[in-house]
Amino acid sequence: MRKIRNVVVLGFGILPACKLKNLLLRICGMRIKSSARIYPQLILGGGRITVGENSLIGPFNIFRNVELEIGANVIIGSWNWISAANALSTLESFRGSLRLGDHSSITSRHYFDCSGGIVIGQITSVGGIRSTFITHFVETKEAVQTCRSIQIGDHVQLHSNLKVAPGANVGDQSLVAMGTVLTGHTFPQKSFIAGVPGKVKTETSGKYFNRKIGKITTT
Repeated sequence: MRKIRNVVVLGFGILPACKLKNLLLRICGMRIKSSARIYPQLILGGGRITVGENSLIGPFNIFRNVELEIGANVIIGSWNWISAANALSTLESFRGSLRLGDHSSITSRHYFDCSGGIVIGQITSVGGIRSTFITHFVETKEAVQTCRSIQIGDHVQLHSNLKVAPGANVGDQSLVAMGTVLTGHTFPQKSFIAGVPGKVKTETSGKYFNRKIGKITTT
């Protein structure tokens, strides 16, 4: 029955965005609000998906063996690969999940390994392209694979081409510069982080870090 359900979910996932698609996915156990817009996706492994009010998932993303939970008014772009390694699912540290708070966004062409769990707060943006988030690794002392979660706070801006290592924890109201490598450390609130490896350069300030909605106006 599980394999049949996975094939059915895969079929429904590639349908165009419409309320009927949302209903069909709900019948399969997904929690999809009627106002959400989910364009054609590849949903592999029958992972669970929760999508809040007025959220949008653009076309041609791949969700593989992952539990996705996004809040209201969230935007996910296109061509993102979001997955978890089922081979690690017996580990106590395995989470297999990606969670995004209200008004947050992910642009396009990023890679998320969600095996250890990734939590992204409210009004936070993963911008640019080609950022990589990795949550599982080989612990060389004992020669075993394990996982550590990635935690990104509220009102954070992450720029393009980042490398985010297992265990990275970025505090609220922070800014991460393009090309930064975030190691498995905790970075405090209001940090401007840059470099390889990433280090706190100064404190952030500005209206961006106190806004109430995710959308940014143009001038």
